[in-house]
Amino acid sequence: MALVVGKDIATGSFARTFTDIDLDDGNQDSVPLDCYNEEDEEVRTNVSSSGTSKRKRKNVQESVVDEQVKFMGEQLGKIANALEQFTADKTPQLYEQVMSMEEEGFHDDFLCSMFDYLVSHESEAKAFLVKNKKHKKIWLQKFSQG
Repeated sequence: MALVVGKDIATGSFARTFTDIDLDDGNQDSVPLDCYNEEDEEVRTNVSSSGTSKRKRKNVQESVVDEQVKFMGEQLGKIANALEQFTADKTPQLYEQVMSMEEEGFHDDFLCSMFDYLVSHESEAKAFLVKNKKHKKIWLQKFSQG
């Protein structure tokens, strides 16, 4: 209850429970009841039409959200396809270039580890592919030292 109303609870003489409320049966007969009224019918009609407009608004909002989710899904699909194409297209070329560094004095097992590392780090693999042999050697030496 504290979460709902916080500290706004009546205290002292203002605090009452449902058993403290005195319902006087004599007062109920003095109020005339008109069960059917034209104004009530208009209110009922207005309430039902506003209910449908809320549903329409909700459906429009849901369709906008659905379109946005669909768009995001399509974009993520395009990104995934681009990554797959890079991996599929460049992996053999990357392997050849890394293993060609064996001529520069690097061991085969180290170069295999470097290839695995570059496959899992796409941006560094792209950079490695465009470097000349001298810069590749410097990069591999730095990587092997630290």
